[in-house]
Amino acid sequence: MAEPAARRCCLGWDFSTQQVKVVAVDAELNVFYEDSVHFDRDLLEFGAAVEHLEDDRATILLVPE
Repeated sequence: MAEPAARRCCLGWDFSTQQVKVVAVDAELNVFYEDSVHFDRDLLEFGAAVEHLEDDRATILLVPE
C-alpha cells in the first residue's frame, strides 16, 4: 500500500474555560479536520465545572466535585 503524500498544513487552537477546539487547514485554507473537547460533557471524571468567573476576565476558580 502506498503512503499518502505529505501536505503542508496548519493547526488552529482555541482554548477557553469550557472547551478546547482544534482546526486543521491546508495551504489553500481548506478545513480538513476539526474537533473539540467540552470539559463538562467529555471529561466528567475530573469534575471540572467552572464555579466562578471574576469581572477581570482573567481569574477563574475551578471547584472539583
